Amino acid sequence: MTYKQWEKKFRRALRSLPRQERDAAVGYYAELYGDKRDAGLAEEDILAEFGDPAAAAGRILEDAESAGVHAAGARQATAGDTAARTALVVIGALFLGIPLLAAALAVTAAFAAAALSGVACVIAGIVQFGYFAVQMIADGASGAYVAHLGIGLAAAGAGCLLIPAFGWLTKQCIRLLGAAFAETGRFITGKRRDTHA
Repeated sequence: MTYKQWEKKFRRALRSLPRQERDAAVGYYAELYGDKRDAGLAEEDILAEFGDPAAAAGRILEDAESAGVHAAGARQATAGDTAARTALVVIGALFLGIPLLAAALAVTAAFAAAALSGVACVIAGIVQFGYFAVQMIADGASGAYVAHLGIGLAAAGAGCLLIPAFGWLTKQCIRLLGAAFAETGRFITGKRRDTHA
């Protein structure tokens, strides 16, 4: 095993620690490793001295637990923190959040309406094609009937293009709104999403 492999396993074993604590522990071992290499020790000997990465991480986790560092975050949010964050969110919502939410909902509704108009285009195109096909059978072929058949096909084709494009845009808007609400909830409660696992 190389030091890089050892460090990767060590970091993974510390994933329950807050990022800052985890980075500090990894940095400590990286510095210790560098000092021992400078002193002329071989990589295998240094890693043998460090021991199993999971065991080394376990010792740090025990120390962190006894020092009161919570695995889910640097500290638990207090009721005062939550109240202050809630007040900040309410004030921000009144002046910025509500107008932004209204705009985001309007854009989402517009994309959804465009997707639904695609469905209407498909239906209208098929109905028009069917109607003028029947007219051609009853009255005989004419240039106008053929043109109307083409218009019906074009409308159905345009609708087939609108449905997936605007359906996807609607889905993305809904995902972004959900993420914004989730982030707001995490902000109020003081919980952070851990980006490094």
